[in-house]
Amino acid sequence: MSARSKKGRVARRNRWLRAEATREVLVERFPRTFMPKGERKIPLKVGIYQDLRIAAPDLSARKMADALHDYTTGRTYLRALVAGAHRIDLDGWPEGVVTTEEAVIAAQTLRDIDARNSPREAPHAASVA
Repeated sequence: MSARSKKGRVARRNRWLRAEATREVLVERFPRTFMPKGERKIPLKVGIYQDLRIAAPDLSARKMADALHDYTTGRTYLRALVAGAHRIDLDGWPEGVVTTEEAVIAAQTLRDIDARNSPREAPHAASVA
């Protein structure tokens, strides 16, 4: 393994750890909005990042962005993005709905995740007869 690829893996791991810790803070501070890992998610309002920056100025922009990325790209969250589903604000109140286009994109993203995670078939060896 090259030093460059090892450095990249370490950076991704650190970003993931930072996101995990920040997600826990968001779950604690905004329990009506952010759900713990593995629990059913509700779509977040569009623009919630800006609301978070105001409501939680003690959290760095980078940590918050990493946590939101981790939260909104997970399978449980993507499954919640169905057309017409209510989005919620930081207090858990409805604030907009998921559009058909957003739902289609979420469904495609889930299919892409499934394809990446499915075991790849080995090429069939030519039979020697």
